[in-house]
Amino acid sequence: MTYQEELNIFIKKYPYQTLVSGGGTFRYILVGGERRPPLVFLNGGMNVSEMWMRYVENLSEDYRILLFDYPMEFKSNQELVVGMHKFFEDLGLKNPVLIGASDGGMIAQIYTQRYSVDVGGLVLISTGGMDEQTLKSLRRKYFFAPIMLWVMKRCNYEKLKPRLIRAGMHNMPKGSDPKDVAYIQDMFETIFRDYKQEKDVHISSLLADVMHQMPVTPETFARLKGRILLILPDKDFFGGEMQKDLVGLMHDPDIMYISGGHMATILQADEYIQKIREFCRKTLKL
Repeated sequence: MTYQEELNIFIKKYPYQTLVSGGGTFRYILVGGERRPPLVFLNGGMNVSEMWMRYVENLSEDYRILLFDYPMEFKSNQELVVGMHKFFEDLGLKNPVLIGASDGGMIAQIYTQRYSVDVGGLVLISTGGMDEQTLKSLRRKYFFAPIMLWVMKRCNYEKLKPRLIRAGMHNMPKGSDPKDVAYIQDMFETIFRDYKQEKDVHISSLLADVMHQMPVTPETFARLKGRILLILPDKDFFGGEMQKDLVGLMHDPDIMYISGGHMATILQADEYIQKIREFCRKTLKL
C-alpha cells in the first residue's frame, strides 16, 4: 500500500476536529475511551500529525490517543507549550505520556521543563537533548538559519518543493529496501502536494527558535525517574554525541537502540509500538 492510499483510509476513519484553545486553533484527532491512559504524540520537523497514523490504529484500543498540528498562531516554542497545556486541560487529558519524535522530542523536553508535574512519562524518539552542549552544536550548524528563513518567506515555494523532497530523501540510509524508499518518496510527494509556504515558514521558525531556549538539566527530568523511554536509531540526524548527551540528562531511562535511521519512526512503526506498549505496561503500570 502506498502512503497516499494509507492516508486516505486513515482520514476517512479518523476525521480531524478543530478547537480554539490557549490562543491557538488546534487541528486534532482524539480517539480512545475517556478513562484510558492518555498518550500525546508530538510531530517532527514538518509538523504533519499523520506521521503517527499507524500508531493510532495499533494503540487506540488500549489508550486515549491525541494527535495534533502545532497551531500557526504560536510564534515561539514557549508560546506553543503554554498553548498545549491549556489544550490538554480543555480536552480533559491529565498527566499524559508525551511521545515526541525528532523536533517533537525537543518540544516534549521544553514542555517538561515548564510543566513537569503534569507529565506522566516521556517517550523520546530520534531526537537530541536540549542540554547546553547540544544547543551549542545546533547554533553552529544552523548559523545561517535567519537568512534561510528570510529566503523561504520570499521564494517561489512551488519551485522549491522538489529540492525539499530530495533533501528529505537524504534521510534514507544507503542500502534501504526499495519498497521503503518508494513509500517515503510517495509520502513526501503527497505531503508537499498541498503543503503551504506559510506552514513551512512557521515550523522552520519554531525549529530555529529551539536554539534560543533555556537548556534543560538532569533536574528537569528528576521526577520522571524510571518513566522515560528513549528510542534511538543509528545513522540518525541526531548523531551519537547528541544521543549520548540525551541519555545523560535522564534518570534511569529505558533505552532501545534500533537500525534504520531517521525514517524508522514511520517505516518500523510496529517495533516502536511494541516497545511503547511494553514501556507503558511495565514502567507506568498502565
